[in-house]
Amino acid sequence: MFGVILSAAFLVFILITSAHFLHRGVGDMRDALRQTGMFLLNRAPVGLVDLFKDNDGNGSKTWIQYGSVWLVVSAIGGFLASWHHYDPTALDSLASIGWSWDDGSAMKTFNQTTLYAAVFSILLGGCLMAHSRANGGRLASEANAAMMGFAWFGITFVSLMLPIFIDVGPFETSLIGMVYAALIASILVNLLITNASTSDSTSVSSWFLIMGLISMAFALVIRFMAELAGSTQIIWMANAILDGWVPLALIFAVGYHIIPTTTGRPIWSGSLTKASMLLLFVTVSPFFLSKSADSTLIQSVAAILVTMGLFPILAASTNLLATTRGDAGSIFQEPGALAVAAGALLLPIFAILAFFTGLNVMVGDASLDLVASTVNMGYLYTIGGLFSLGVIFSLYPAASGNKLAGRSASLATWFVIVGGLFSTIVSLMGNWMFIEISPLVEEATYENVSGFSLTASVGFYLVTIGMLMTTGIVAKTAFSRTPYKFEIPGETDVSEYHLTQGETSIRKLLSRGVGLDSNLVIGASQEEEGGSTVIAVATELHNDEVTEFPVHFEPALVELTKWLAGRGTTARQFFEWADVDNSGSMDLFEFSNALRVAEIADLPPWDIEKLVHAMDLNSDGSIDLPEIDIHLMGIRNALDIEFIEYVEEETETEEPNEEISSGSEVQTEENNDNSEPEDVVEEENVEENAVDYSLSNLNKMKKAELVELATSLEIDATGTKKDLVDRINSKV
Repeated sequence: MFGVILSAAFLVFILITSAHFLHRGVGDMRDALRQTGMFLLNRAPVGLVDLFKDNDGNGSKTWIQYGSVWLVVSAIGGFLASWHHYDPTALDSLASIGWSWDDGSAMKTFNQTTLYAAVFSILLGGCLMAHSRANGGRLASEANAAMMGFAWFGITFVSLMLPIFIDVGPFETSLIGMVYAALIASILVNLLITNASTSDSTSVSSWFLIMGLISMAFALVIRFMAELAGSTQIIWMANAILDGWVPLALIFAVGYHIIPTTTGRPIWSGSLTKASMLLLFVTVSPFFLSKSADSTLIQSVAAILVTMGLFPILAASTNLLATTRGDAGSIFQEPGALAVAAGALLLPIFAILAFFTGLNVMVGDASLDLVASTVNMGYLYTIGGLFSLGVIFSLYPAASGNKLAGRSASLATWFVIVGGLFSTIVSLMGNWMFIEISPLVEEATYENVSGFSLTASVGFYLVTIGMLMTTGIVAKTAFSRTPYKFEIPGETDVSEYHLTQGETSIRKLLSRGVGLDSNLVIGASQEEEGGSTVIAVATELHNDEVTEFPVHFEPALVELTKWLAGRGTTARQFFEWADVDNSGSMDLFEFSNALRVAEIADLPPWDIEKLVHAMDLNSDGSIDLPEIDIHLMGIRNALDIEFIEYVEEETETEEPNEEISSGSEVQTEENNDNSEPEDVVEEENVEENAVDYSLSNLNKMKKAELVELATSLEIDATGTKKDLVDRINSKV
C-alpha cells in the first residue's frame, strides 16, 4: 500500500513540475538544454537518423502509415475472433501449417496488442501534426520522430513474434516496455524543444500530448521496477495509466485540434477544457480495469477515483460537441471531423458501460468479466478507430503533403460507426445471455448463443471493411500527386464578434470563425448562453481556448509596409499602380514585378506564392484590394509603423493623388528602364549653395521639409501644405 501511495505522489509531482517548466520555461538553461537535446535527436544513435528525411510532417506521416498497417491486422484479427465464437471449427483447416486454436485467449491478446499499437501510432502521429502546427509548422527533428515511429513498429512486431520462440511472461513484457519508454523519452525531448521554439502559449492539444507521454514513460518504468520487486499494486496502477490515461489523452488531443480547425470556431468552454485535462490525470479511467488489491482501503479509494474518472470524459465530449453547435454542415462535409464528432458522441456511452462492468471486475466478484472485455474491445475498435480515422482523413494529408485521395472516406467512417456500435450491442446481448444460461446448462459454450455471435460477426465485418478502405486511402494519398493546401474556412455564420483592447490579426480572427462579412464590435463583451464569455482579443486572442495557428509577418510584406508608409502611399495607390491590366486583382507576376521595380525584394516564384497565400483570404490565387489593405494595415498597427501623410496639391483638374500613376503606361516604363514608380521618386533639383523656390519644386517637397523651410525663412509654418507653398512662393 505504501508503494502505491509513494508512486502516485511521485507521479503527481512529476506532472506538476513538468507543467510548471512547460509554462514558465527553464530560464538561462534553455539554450544549453536545447543544444543538448538537438544533439541527441540528430546524432544519437550515430548514422541511423540520417536514413530518415527531415521534411516537414515526415515524423507524423511515418507514425500514421505504420499505424495503418496495424489497423488492418487488428481489424482482420477482430473479425476472425468474432466469427470463431460462432464457428469454432472455422480455422481447423490451418492445422496442417501448425495452427491450433486454444480457448481464444491468444487471439484476444494478439488483437489487443495490434489494436493498441494501431490506435496509439495513428493518434500520436495526429498529435505530432497538431503540435507542429501550433509551434512553427514542424517538429524540432522530423527525422528523429520518423525513426522512433519505425522503431516502435519493429519492437511491436518482435513482441508479437517472441511467443513463438520463448515463453513470454509479465517480466519479459515489462522489459520490452522499458524499450518503449526510451522511445517515448526521445519523442518528449523532440516535443519540448519544438514547444520552446516559439513564444506562443502551449496549445490544449500539446498539453494533453505531453502530459500523456510523460505519464506513459513513468508507467512503463515503474511497471518494470514493480515486476522486479513483486509489487502487484504498483503493476495495477501502471496498467491503469497505460490502458486508461494514455489513449484518452491522445483522443482528447486530437479532438481538441480537429473540431475547432474544421468549424473555425473557438473551443466552447475553457472551464470544461481545464476540467477534462486536470481530472484525467488525477483519476482512474473506467476502461480496462483489472482486479485490484485485497486491501479494503485501496479498493474504496480506487472505486472513488473510477467514479470521478467519468467526469473528464463527459467534460471533453460535451466541450467538443458544443464546439460544433450551429455549424454541423462543416462537420458532415469533412469525413475526418465527422469521425471525431461521432467518437465524441459515443465515448460517454462506452465509458458508462465500462464503469459498471469494470467496477464489478475491480472490486466485485468478476462475474461480468466477459461483458467488461466486450465493452473494452468495443471502445478500442469503435472510439479508437473513429478518432484514428479522424487523424487519417484530416491530418494525414497535411503530413504527407498530398491531398486526400479516394472518395470512400465518408463511407468508411459510417461503416465503423454503424458496425462498431451494432456489433458491440449484439455481443453484449450474447454475453448476458451466456451468463444467464451458464448456471442452467452444463458446460455451456458460445454455441449456445451462436445466433448472437453470428449477428455480431456480420456487424463487425463493417468495421473490418471500413478500416481496410481507410488503409487503402492512406496508400493512395501517399502516392498522390495532388498537393495538399491547408485552408481556413472562408464562410461562417458568425454574424457578430466582440473585441476588447489588445492586438490581433485577420488570420487569428478567421481561425476562430469570423468571416469576411462578420461585424466586429470593439470594446464590448457578450455572454453566450450555456457557454463561455466571448471576450477577445487580448494578446493571445483567447478567452477559453488555444492558439492553434501562430501568426507571423513575412519580412517582405513588412518591408513593403514600411516602404509605403514612409512615402505616404496608401495600399490603394500601390494596388492601382501594380495592377497593370486593371483587372481588379494582382496576380503573382504583377505582385512580383511591383516588389522588384520598387526595389523592395527580388524573390523567386515560390516565395512570391507564399506571400500571396498569406494575404489571399478568399483563396482565389490572387490579391484583391481589400486583402492587401487589411493585411498591410494589420502589419502597420502591430509593428507601430508611422504613416507619413503626403498631402497633394489640391486642384480641380488633378486626381486626389497623382504620385502613383496607374495602368499599363507606368508599368511599361518600369519594365523598360527598371525605374521606381513616380510617387516615390523625389527629384532634387538643387544646385550647390543655392535653392530653387519654383512652384513645381515646392509642390514636390514633403510637408515636413516645407515646415522646416518656412521656419528658416521666418514664415508662419502652420496650415496645410498648399498654405505653406503659397506663403513661401510669395515670400521669395
